[in-house]
Amino acid sequence: MRSAPAPRALVITPNPVDAGLALEFLAEHGIPASACQSISELGGELPADAGCILLAEEALMDADLPGLRELLELQPAWSDLPLVLVAGAGAGAVFERAFPNAGNVTLLERPLNPLTLVSAVQVGLRARLRQLEVRDLLQKRDEALRQRDEFLAMLSHELRNPLAPMRYAIDLQKTLHSEQPLLAKTRDILERQVRHLTRMTDDLIDVARLERGKIELQRRRIDLNGTVAAAVEACLPGVRARSQRLTAGLAPEPLFVDADPVRLDQLLANLILNASKFTPEGGEIEVRTRRDGDQALVCVRDNGIGIRPDMLEAVFAPFAQADSGLARSAGGLGIGLSIARALAELHGGSLVARSEGAGKGALFEARVPLSAAPAAAEPDKPPKRGEARRLRVLVVEDNADIRETLTLLLRMWGHEVMLAESGDEGLSRALRERPDFALIDIGLPGMSGYQVAAAIRSGSNGPPGACRLVAMTGYGQPADRERAAQAGFDAHLLKPVDSETLRELLGG
Repeated sequence: MRSAPAPRALVITPNPVDAGLALEFLAEHGIPASACQSISELGGELPADAGCILLAEEALMDADLPGLRELLELQPAWSDLPLVLVAGAGAGAVFERAFPNAGNVTLLERPLNPLTLVSAVQVGLRARLRQLEVRDLLQKRDEALRQRDEFLAMLSHELRNPLAPMRYAIDLQKTLHSEQPLLAKTRDILERQVRHLTRMTDDLIDVARLERGKIELQRRRIDLNGTVAAAVEACLPGVRARSQRLTAGLAPEPLFVDADPVRLDQLLANLILNASKFTPEGGEIEVRTRRDGDQALVCVRDNGIGIRPDMLEAVFAPFAQADSGLARSAGGLGIGLSIARALAELHGGSLVARSEGAGKGALFEARVPLSAAPAAAEPDKPPKRGEARRLRVLVVEDNADIRETLTLLLRMWGHEVMLAESGDEGLSRALRERPDFALIDIGLPGMSGYQVAAAIRSGSNGPPGACRLVAMTGYGQPADRERAAQAGFDAHLLKPVDSETLRELLGG
């Protein structure tokens, strides 16, 4: 790998004699430099190795001076290219009018001591070297973040594949009418742990996306009380497994907010599960809502291990872990609170932690702005399930366990199932047997799921959309969803797919 050239001084003066003398004098002191007779010679861009601009007063009359000003103002955040202006008395005011936003400027008045000029240029070049070091550090950081995000995306995908058949197997067990309490108890344990692993897998991706501002809210007007009640109900099994008591006190009036219900549920669930995590068995967790001015307030209080005063802000740092034995034994990735705060702020609200100290419990207060038009909100209604019709469903999946458990579920719901283990086989069966639905994995041997979907759409002889294509994959980034839509998929489901979601998609 070739090293970048050392930064050089760029001399801009319309007087070629002055330029030659400056270059000769700088060279005698080991300073690399080059000269331009006018700003127009820059060609509309600063040289990559420009470390300092030595500007003569006469160049301020250049008609292209606004172009240089624009170049300097468009520098990246890390860059503040040093300017050294050589001029007579009073030229400083002219320079300030020409470059009102220039900050890194040294003004040298004539008559000039040559050593002063050398010193000013050397200082400018040293400052530029430090800026370039900052640039390199930022580039390394961005590259490390990119590699981290790629690793998390791959890790998420690899974790979702084993979680999918586990989820389907649990759903199949629920259909068994067994009177053995041991079967029911162990099934409930498995379900809780699969949901816990699924949530942690989702959090791994979300923390990176939130850091980079890549999560867009799908807002609609909802009653916060209903969302809180649903989050409490969803967290009850895990809380009860630790012999803890979870109570909810909801505001007597509706608290209408314009929010993304999925993300708001994620925020609330993270707060409740965090309270359970740091509360010993037999402890108590209380969730309350109320109006506070123009904001809706959710308070999650526990009587657990508490938080030291110096950790009240630190607990929101990504991958932060408290240092108590209970915290380590409780496990987790230390990103739930970081995600919760980021989601609160994304909604225009806030999240703070309060505690009187170790062993005295903790209180988390989440605030979300109230909607300006509460009357427009309507309570969520559960979807009505009609009578399912028998469908011909093609499953294209190379993972044998996912393929087998998904097939058992679909057949239990009364559908006819066709199987394919590769992209090429899936395409062949889809074009030959023309199913009603095709559930297609993306990472397949041979043709990818994207290629299969695109080929089905281009090769179908029936009316457009006669076969609904559903991507079932471990890749859930926005770019993955967009690529799936471009390939011709009608829906994008992230593994492990909830059986109720899949059943509703199939119309049952």
